[in-house]
Amino acid sequence: MFRATQQLQYLRSGLTHRTALRANVVKLRVKHLSLPSFLTWLVVLGLCHSRASWATLPADSALAIEEPDASHRPPTSAWQKEILLEPKTIKPSSKTLRTRLEAEKQRPEISEPVVLRLKTTELRPLLAQLASDKVFKKLTTVEEYSFLLMKNLENRLERRSPQNQNVNTKATAAAFLTLRSSDLEWIDLEKLSTVLSYPSLEPYIAMEELRELQKSDPAAILRWQTHFGARFDEMREKVSRWLTADANALQMPVSALLPDHMKNLLGRYSPFRGRNCFATALQFAEPNIIQTKNINMMREAGHSLALINHDEFSHALWLGYDELTQQQLGSGLKFGDVIVVIDASEGTTYSSFKHAAVHMAGDIYFHKPSKSASTPIEFARWKDIVQTWKPLVKQLDFRFFRPRPGVRLQGQNPSIAIEKIKWNR
Repeated sequence: MFRATQQLQYLRSGLTHRTALRANVVKLRVKHLSLPSFLTWLVVLGLCHSRASWATLPADSALAIEEPDASHRPPTSAWQKEILLEPKTIKPSSKTLRTRLEAEKQRPEISEPVVLRLKTTELRPLLAQLASDKVFKKLTTVEEYSFLLMKNLENRLERRSPQNQNVNTKATAAAFLTLRSSDLEWIDLEKLSTVLSYPSLEPYIAMEELRELQKSDPAAILRWQTHFGARFDEMREKVSRWLTADANALQMPVSALLPDHMKNLLGRYSPFRGRNCFATALQFAEPNIIQTKNINMMREAGHSLALINHDEFSHALWLGYDELTQQQLGSGLKFGDVIVVIDASEGTTYSSFKHAAVHMAGDIYFHKPSKSASTPIEFARWKDIVQTWKPLVKQLDFRFFRPRPGVRLQGQNPSIAIEKIKWNR
C-alpha cells in the first residue's frame, strides 16, 4: 500500500497541470520525409518537461530539407499553370486506430503494431498526453488503479541502443512502447490520432484558370485538353460542378479532379500492413486492380490483400502501360502518368522498382508513401520523393509510364515470362 501511495503522489505531482506537459507543435514549412516500407513506423511523442525546447527546430534537425540536386530535377509537366500549395495534416480516424489495435488479436497475421518512441522513461507525460479524461481523473483518485496501470506500462517499455533506432532521424529515444489492444481501456483515440498525424499538403488550382475554362477560352481549353487528354470532358464537368457548388471559392483543390474511387481513398489510412505504392498507382487507372487475380496473383505473408509486389507491378505495366520515350517526356507528363523510382544499379528487371506515384499536375504526385499502416494516401512533391529515396538506393533513377488507351488489365492472360520483359528505353 505504501508503494501504491507513493506512486499516486508521484503521478499527481506530474499531472496537476496537464497542459504544461504537452509539447508545442512546431509547424514546419517543409515537407515530411516519407519512411520506406521496410522500416518500422515510429511516432515521436513530445514527452519532455521543457516546453521551450520545442519552440524552435534544432539547427541540425533531420527535418531540414535540402533542394534536390540538378541530376534529379522534376520532369516537365504538360500542365504549365501555377499550382497553389497549403500545408495539411492527415489524421487516422478513431475507427481505424481501434481496428488497428484490435487486429493484434483479431487479425494478427496482417496487424501492424503502433510503436511510440518516447523521449523519457517517465510515464507521466505519456498519460497526460494520451489518457482519456475519465481515466485521467481515475489516475489521480484511485491509488490501486494508478499503480497497476503505471506498473503495466513500465514493464512493457523497451530500451534500445542508438544503432537500432530509425536512421532517418537524429533524435534519440529513451524507450519505446508498443501499444496493445488492452490499451484501448485508457487511451483517448482522438488524442492518439493527433499524435499519429502525418504532415502533408493540399494542392489547389487558382479560380482564374477555372473561370477561363468555364468561359471556353481557347487557350484554357487547349491547356486542359493537352494535360488531361481523353479525360478532358470529365474534368470540365467536374470543374463546372465545383463552380456551381461554391461560386465564391478562390481556388479548387486538385483532389476534386481525382477519379471518384481514388477521391475516397485520399487521406485514408489502412488499419493493416499491406496497401502499398504499387497497388495505389495501378488502382488509379483500374479501380478493381487489387481483386484482379491475373495481376495480384499471390497473397503476401504478413500483409493484407492490398499489396502488389514488384513482379506483379512489372507484369501490370507490361500488360497495360507504355514506357514514355524521351520525345514524349519532352512534351511533358500528363494527368495519370505513372513515375517509378528505380535503383539503376540493379539493372532493368522488376527488382529495381522501388516506388511508384501518379502524376497530377506541375510537380504534384499522388501516392502511398509505404506499405505501413502509419502512412496515408496523399499528395507529394517531386522533391519529397527524391529526398526520401535518394539515401535508400545505390543509384537513384526514374522511369515513366502511360496507361495504354482502351486497355483493361482485368481478364488478360497472365501467362508471361516476367523475367524476359524488355522495356523501350
